[in-house]
Amino acid sequence: MVQLIKRYLKSGVLENGIVIETEEGSPQGGNLSPLLANIYLNEFDQEFLKRGVPVVRYADDIVLLAKSKRASERLLESSIRYLEGKLKLTVNREKSRTVSVFAIRNFKFLGLALGRNGNGIFVRVHSKSLKKFKSKLKALSSRRSVQSIKPSLEKIKVYARGWLNYYGIATMKNSIEEINGWLYHRIRMCIWKQWKKPKTKVRNLIKMGVPKELAWQAGNSRRGYWFTTQTVAVNMAMTKKD
Repeated sequence: MVQLIKRYLKSGVLENGIVIETEEGSPQGGNLSPLLANIYLNEFDQEFLKRGVPVVRYADDIVLLAKSKRASERLLESSIRYLEGKLKLTVNREKSRTVSVFAIRNFKFLGLALGRNGNGIFVRVHSKSLKKFKSKLKALSSRRSVQSIKPSLEKIKVYARGWLNYYGIATMKNSIEEINGWLYHRIRMCIWKQWKKPKTKVRNLIKMGVPKELAWQAGNSRRGYWFTTQTVAVNMAMTKKD
């Protein structure tokens, strides 16, 4: 096993089709990196737990908890000394800092953050993670990329299911309801664009139970996709159940 790991570390990395030798460390983003970090940093965990410091760590992402700002600053310095001195690792000083775990912008761990209200402390999805999620959904539901609606919906379903499974421990009902409504609107836009001609739009709306007058108004509208797909006629025809 040791020889296999050694061969992996010495195998190099592929950049723009060119193999580059690795002199030290594990390739960034490599599938073995988290495992090696867990093995190597176990000594760090045990040392700081022995000192009575609560440690939360995944691979090389570490959170050390302290009761005051002054204590956290001392803890930051001692942990850096241990990592760089004892374990011979290089610490990213820009990312290593002391912050409140409730700081909305500054504290993020594995895409999650903490919040508190009258009921106590809760886990939430960090705003950057939500923004990235919405950006990916936007790309998957783009009017240019969606050629056929069913395969596109399946891609969205697979991606959203994986994302929700990962962030399932977080409180995010309001955020998800907002994104859900926005996504349904984008899907209606894709369908509307595929119908192309006004007469096709009118015919399909009538087939879906929209009164003729409303269908004619929507189908012949010169307004943009976003506006038109918010009209009563389109909302009546394209329900979430459909």
